[in-house]
Amino acid sequence: MRKINITGKKLKYGSLTLIFTALFIAAAVVLNILASYVTDRFGLRFDLTDNRVYEISDETKRFLQNDLQEDITITILSAESIYIDNESFSPIREVILKYVALSDGKISVRYIDPYVNPEIIEKYDDVTTPNYRDIVIESSKRYKVMNPGDLYAVRTNYETQEQYITGLQAEQKLSSAIMYCTVDKLPVALRVQGHGETNLPKLTSLLVSGNYSVDTINLSIEDIPDDCEMLIISSPKKDFTVDEIEKLDAFFERNGNAMIFYDLNVPELPVFERFMADWGVRYEKVLVGDEKLYISLPTTLAPTISSHAMTKDLASPGEYVVVPIARQITTLYEQQGWRTVKPILVTSSASYGKIYNSGETINSITKEEGDLSGPFYVCVLTEQNRIENLQSNYSRILFCQLNMAADEILDIDAYLNSRFFVRAINYMNDSADSIVVEPKYYTSPQLNILGNQARVVFWLLVVTIPAGTLALGFYIWLRRRNM
Repeated sequence: MRKINITGKKLKYGSLTLIFTALFIAAAVVLNILASYVTDRFGLRFDLTDNRVYEISDETKRFLQNDLQEDITITILSAESIYIDNESFSPIREVILKYVALSDGKISVRYIDPYVNPEIIEKYDDVTTPNYRDIVIESSKRYKVMNPGDLYAVRTNYETQEQYITGLQAEQKLSSAIMYCTVDKLPVALRVQGHGETNLPKLTSLLVSGNYSVDTINLSIEDIPDDCEMLIISSPKKDFTVDEIEKLDAFFERNGNAMIFYDLNVPELPVFERFMADWGVRYEKVLVGDEKLYISLPTTLAPTISSHAMTKDLASPGEYVVVPIARQITTLYEQQGWRTVKPILVTSSASYGKIYNSGETINSITKEEGDLSGPFYVCVLTEQNRIENLQSNYSRILFCQLNMAADEILDIDAYLNSRFFVRAINYMNDSADSIVVEPKYYTSPQLNILGNQARVVFWLLVVTIPAGTLALGFYIWLRRRNM
């Protein structure tokens, strides 16, 4: 048997190696425990997701650190373990912990299981009865109850009515709810009824997200209240009375704002059309198509967004506000008195217009001989700036197309329509407190290919490259055949 001789020097260095290894392992364990505690309690994590799903925007950070003056309590009606272990709730918890960490002590979060403490439900049932796992944002002024599902971006398949999650919009909803609970007075938006108007549920949801209190009004029997700051008039089918127009005039003289939507089915409304003409706008009986800036069909327009404060930095390359089935809007003047008219969405020089009569069927949507030539305006903003006591007093009306605010269009993440209307809502009411935050999508955004681009892609990918590959292969085959 071979004798093993361990000298004192070898024993010394071997022992030191074991000690340093043990210390390194112990330090790694301690650091891991501390890191787990910090991340679990304070939400301090590195976001390595492709679309930075858990990151908080600079706008929200500034609001939490500089503008939030009241204490906010976030009550989650659930055991905390549900929001830790369940993958449907853990992303929401991650974002809430970031709010707590960024608020400098102004925001606190607590978990109360209503099965263990049923009295908590009674505390919040005067407005709406909350459900298990709901989230309550609360200040000394008021509170708001949110379902966890509201914090996800959801898309609807309108053929199957199936809904599926496409992203996280927790920041947008949480910031809006905190502002709702802290503002002194909520702005009011009223949907005008009584003329066969079309309801726009998704647009109403955007107004609510912008911290408006939304209701309806019938101008034939009601006066516009003094606290109303926004009117929505969506595709009326019956004309307004002179008395109703007088109410509208008075509303805009006290700095009111409005969005007016038209579609092909709006008939002639002489009284209401005279009102719009005073604001420099007329909807024509002309269906607009475009041979260049369109998506899928020539009448699904992807117009150019004009340079304006309302739309500044709205679009990146490849992003569009999509306008299906649009009527031409004519501007009657650029400036008159206090009022200035500005086109916001403009079709290309390759666009065309088809004149139609009310109730008439349009047999073709492609360009034909006799059609009008573009470009055309399909969205226009009129602003009234009255100077009183050396102060500017603004009233604004945005003239739009009904279908650009349809639920199925606002539901599509790849289109800018939802962000466009959020911008418009905020721009037209300076006192409306909201933060414009885009939802964080789990997948890369859809690539929108315009009509002229689609032709290039077709000839390049479907014709040129395959034909070139075949020709090259045939050439190589001939060379080898003759060798």
